Amino acid sequence: MPTPPLFLRRFPWAFPLAIALTLAGCVDNDAPPETAKKAIPFDQVPKVARDAAAKHAPGVNFAEAWQNIGPGGKLHSYEIRGKVPADGKIREVRVSATGEVLESE
Repeated sequence: MPTPPLFLRRFPWAFPLAIALTLAGCVDNDAPPETAKKAIPFDQVPKVARDAAAKHAPGVNFAEAWQNIGPGGKLHSYEIRGKVPADGKIREVRVSATGEVLESE
């Protein structure tokens, strides 16, 4: 059996940690705990929420949306996603139904 690289011999915890962090990044953790995401057409997002996202992230062409549904089927927030035309980067803004920006990426 080959000898492990020096790095892994000195830091045997590094590889399992890297795997755990990678897998954690693959889980969709954007929504608050105990909420479910429901895809909706972008035009079903209330105007106040769309306007808040556009003001928070000017120049983004928003086109996708989800409702974050909390316990009891109560609407918690909207996630609105779009692309910056200049560089192609994806931007996402989480907005309350009243237009308060809760989070952005």
